[in-house]
Amino acid sequence: MLSHLAMIVLAAATVVTSTETLAPSPGPRHQLVRDGQALATIVLPAKADKLEVLAATELRNYTKLITGVTLPIVHEPNKPIGYPLWLGQTEAAKSAKFDLSRAKLGGDGYAAKADGKGLIVIGRCPIGTLFGVYDLIEREFGVRWFLPDEKHEILTPGHQSPHYVLPQRQLIWVEAENYGTVIPKADTVSIGTFRREFIPSFEYRWVREGNWSLHSRMNIKTTLADGTPAGVNMKWHFHSHGELVPPAKYFKDHPEWFAMVKGKRHNHTDAQGLGHDSQLCTSNPEVIEKLAEGMIEALRADPTIDIISLSPNDGGGFCECENCIALDEPSRPGSAKYTNRLAVHNNAVAKLVAKEFPDVKIKVGAYSYYFLPPVQNVSDFQPNLLVQVARCAEQCRPINGEIDPAQRPHRTHRYVMKKWLAITGQLFVYEYYAKANAGKHRILRPMVHIIRCDIPWYRDHGVKGFYTQNFQQPWYQCPLNHYIAAKLVWNADLDVDWLINDFSDKFFENASEPMRDYLLGLEQAWIDRLPYCYPEVERTPIIFTKPIRDQLRAHLDKAQQMTNSEVVERRIAAVRRGFDECEKSISLIVERAKRRKVWAKMKADIKNLQEQNKLPEMKTLQKKLNRSKKEWTKREAEWLESGQEVLLQRQCVAP
Repeated sequence: MLSHLAMIVLAAATVVTSTETLAPSPGPRHQLVRDGQALATIVLPAKADKLEVLAATELRNYTKLITGVTLPIVHEPNKPIGYPLWLGQTEAAKSAKFDLSRAKLGGDGYAAKADGKGLIVIGRCPIGTLFGVYDLIEREFGVRWFLPDEKHEILTPGHQSPHYVLPQRQLIWVEAENYGTVIPKADTVSIGTFRREFIPSFEYRWVREGNWSLHSRMNIKTTLADGTPAGVNMKWHFHSHGELVPPAKYFKDHPEWFAMVKGKRHNHTDAQGLGHDSQLCTSNPEVIEKLAEGMIEALRADPTIDIISLSPNDGGGFCECENCIALDEPSRPGSAKYTNRLAVHNNAVAKLVAKEFPDVKIKVGAYSYYFLPPVQNVSDFQPNLLVQVARCAEQCRPINGEIDPAQRPHRTHRYVMKKWLAITGQLFVYEYYAKANAGKHRILRPMVHIIRCDIPWYRDHGVKGFYTQNFQQPWYQCPLNHYIAAKLVWNADLDVDWLINDFSDKFFENASEPMRDYLLGLEQAWIDRLPYCYPEVERTPIIFTKPIRDQLRAHLDKAQQMTNSEVVERRIAAVRRGFDECEKSISLIVERAKRRKVWAKMKADIKNLQEQNKLPEMKTLQKKLNRSKKEWTKREAEWLESGQEVLLQRQCVAP
């Protein structure tokens, strides 16, 4: 059997041992339902907020799903029958004298206590009360929201080459598979005795989207069951220049607003037509005013917006005009190529927006060519800027692990984060716990050995917000990544080993042991190859060698023989699909590497024939090379297309 994951990770990084779990509180216990009888009443304030009402509804619904019994709900001043469950700004909560300050509970934490007199749950705000109830349902009732049981978005693996074209990659909505939630069945439901004042580990939390995200206590891109947004209201994801100044609308009349590349103003420099690279001339004062104007218009239209994004479009094609270049620092690395010009630009836009909306955070990016922090204009850094640092370095290594001696110091993620933290306390990290290229090639990407180290490090160093990519890969290619990330973003002190055991036991039931070994085996394979896991697709055969794949397959075979229910069979079948697809991709990657060696030899032979003026033989060999490449590219593209078809079979209408 594999060694414990904590022991594995200790070989690669320093792990702070956590002891908090999702286990029920100790006794004495207070019964809410016994032998089919309701023994408790949910009590709401006289004028309850809609999220407090939702908290009561969720508590009642999950109690019924477990026991079949419906708890009554009353509003103050009506008196409860039996054990009282006071939720929200009730008189009982006020008399409990909890400290509901931001310093104690953060923006949306909660306070709760349960004793012989009843249960009290009160949030610093209404959504905090809802989060407190979800904590209660999870800890005391044993409910788990492991995966989304709702429609969700995913990116299809489109492909282009000179020889073969698939449909463009697109975000589609797919139907849920409806096996991600675990709800126990019992005749009795009770809660323990406790007092808790909880502050979330991050102010801004964004792992996946929708109702699953809300159940996981995330607060960005979360929605109620009816699709109504809840939590922090953020406008635009990341790259927003194209949203604010679309070239289709403005280029004809204002070409000077757009990037000059090789002496010519461009509204589009991306040869593939993917919508990237339509950059702006960021030093142009009119552009700065136009961006600020667009952001102010958006904020006026929706005064509830808390965060609004301001970042260049993805890709390259940045402006080469004299004014933009004059702001750059040629002596700095490529990852700081445009840092200074964008620092000046962001500060200027932020000042204009702050005149009318000083409390709104403007989320700007640290990414790609502007990944490293500025060394100039630091004193002018505006307080309304929230910097989202994309993890452009060391995506395969824990942030507190040993630094590879061959790695340049400025490319280490820890170095970059500390440099940004020295400039501003308003940091929002952008992680890659799912990646488009891995999803396109159907590669397994286990990241728990990194997640368990990095998220507590971010919390401990004062990072305010957390986001990870999610729609780039289906869950079975990275089975634990988003669940463990969400748990730690809410509470970075949770014991990851306990969470993995709990996931295995509840999600896979009788097959928990071999499935736990499979999940840990994925992590072990990556750790054994640290720091040599990048580029991931090409390195996959080195990570998942044949002996390792044989061992992983044996775990899955054993698990499939041990299943005791249809829903567990479906869960294991999904994981097995991810493994089988990855193994197929590995065979193609290995064969492609062999073919490239053959092609390199053929190219050398063609060059020799040309030098010897043996033109007929050269042309024959060139045709053979072209035919071989075309045949291979078609075969590879057909494999990618089959992955697209799997997703399109589940496509549905957006909610």
